[in-house]
Amino acid sequence: MHTDFRQIIQSSAIVLALGTLSACGGAKGDTAADTAMTVMPAASSSTDSAMNMKWTTTLEPKGGTEVRGTASVAPGASAGTMMVEIAINGAPKGGTHPWHVHAGKCSDSGAPIVGPPSDYYPLQADAGGTATAMATVNVAAPSSGDYHVNVHLSPTETGTIVSCGDLKMAGM
Repeated sequence: MHTDFRQIIQSSAIVLALGTLSACGGAKGDTAADTAMTVMPAASSSTDSAMNMKWTTTLEPKGGTEVRGTASVAPGASAGTMMVEIAINGAPKGGTHPWHVHAGKCSDSGAPIVGPPSDYYPLQADAGGTATAMATVNVAAPSSGDYHVNVHLSPTETGTIVSCGDLKMAGM
């Protein structure tokens, strides 16, 4: 009996997901945010483990910088959101550093940003070169795939990555 109930719940979740996809039909937008949002798989709502998944990374310096740190991604408080936390050190004092979660690995140049870029507020380094930020991103947390977090040199030099780390599922 318990197995039958679980199968009904899982089938209902699949039907709901398919219905949602059908309702969202039509042409996809061509903005960076639209493209980025399409690469992020939705977290499964049929199991408790999907709701508790957390991704983590250690950010390593790039391009001869000393910028290091940590970042994590977890399901957000609201359905269809994810919470991202980041902390860096070794940045130039007072520097402003945009950052994002991207699809793919650090080695994948040009990988799309996951979710709307405007959801990520830039890091503002203090006099000691440290900065922290939290972002609620309007896209479901990933349940599989490759993702990374990178930190850019400045708002005007986003093509220069000063730190990057490939996200891994916690405990993996």
